[in-house]
Amino acid sequence: MNPRPSVKPKPHPSQPAPHPPTLIIRPFAATFVNKTPPQLIADAVEEAAAALDRHPERRRDLAEQAVMRGALRQYPAFYLGHGPDDEAPCATPPTPPKQSPEERLLNSVRGITGPLEMLNPISPRLGLGRGTGTLPASFGIRLAAELGHTPTGERLIDDVLAEGMPDPETSGVIPEMREDIEAALALTPDWFEIAPPDMQGPFNIAHMVLGTEVFVLPLLEPDKFRDFMTLATDFYLALAANLRRWIGPRYPTFPACTCRIAECSLNMVSAELYREHVLPHDRRIAEAFGQVAIHPCSGPHVFRATLENLPVVYTEAGYIAKAYAGSIRVEEAVAEIGERPIILGIGQELPEGNEEEFFRRDLDLARANPRLLYGHTGMHWRKRDAEKIRRLHLRLDEYWARHVWA
Repeated sequence: MNPRPSVKPKPHPSQPAPHPPTLIIRPFAATFVNKTPPQLIADAVEEAAAALDRHPERRRDLAEQAVMRGALRQYPAFYLGHGPDDEAPCATPPTPPKQSPEERLLNSVRGITGPLEMLNPISPRLGLGRGTGTLPASFGIRLAAELGHTPTGERLIDDVLAEGMPDPETSGVIPEMREDIEAALALTPDWFEIAPPDMQGPFNIAHMVLGTEVFVLPLLEPDKFRDFMTLATDFYLALAANLRRWIGPRYPTFPACTCRIAECSLNMVSAELYREHVLPHDRRIAEAFGQVAIHPCSGPHVFRATLENLPVVYTEAGYIAKAYAGSIRVEEAVAEIGERPIILGIGQELPEGNEEEFFRRDLDLARANPRLLYGHTGMHWRKRDAEKIRRLHLRLDEYWARHVWA
């Protein structure tokens, strides 16, 4: 089986900080005749291992290990991306063909090195599920494969409650996920982590299953709403336990993968409604894991309500121009976290014309608080700006080496 990628030793802080190596993209030889799927997967694993070994400066997993220890890391391993390209309206794309577990695994392993094209982070981690709709699918919500498995439709709460909790082993896309786990365990080396799917959280699940009624149900039919939230939480915890058992030692340790609650839909309700009708269910998840990672989806009141009431070990902040409930400034988030050992994922939209200085200020914060991760986007950039983005990425890497790590 393929060897684990090595980690190059870092120099003593008194030595000059190295410039991150120049990226060399080696295209994957995608077509092999007379090779079986396991052989193709082995080839892809070898390519991934070589890329991880060549590019420690792009290793997201090493950055995660450092922030979990509270240690300053040699390389920032940050994401820097562009906004969506403007495209003319087009017809609904065709439904993609159904794939076998081995085909899905091959695509997943091959995809590990894709971010290197834009100098973005990579990690030996395989994903599961069908995005945000993975758990709602078990409640009878259709996932539109032709639209990236987007959840479609909604259901009446009475019908869902009458059916009871979905089976955490056989409902929705769970059998497919279990096939993917078995394929990954059999065909990839043990240094590949297998991450659970996007579990979302009780209130986000309620929104995807029940539609916009979820915003009035706590007030108009609080007992039914409580019963659904209890059902969703029971299912979340049962599936999480199954996944941990099925994956075994290759289950990740980074909290944003293992005990995450996404709170996107909370941006459309008050903190008071959250504390009364949603928090008790979030607390059950936090108690089951002993900690919780929060995706507040930019809302200041969501950031604060969760930070104040849950054992948070990871949360997020950053400027988003068109956020529904506003966004919490990074400096405010850092101040409110204080001395607590909480990892902060910083995701910001970069201001046009001032991108580099803006990002440098965030990098500077790591000198006093090394538990920071970065993922920034220039919404004004497009694919045609790729080379400009790469050059900025390299300048920011050098800034970190000379002014943060040194």
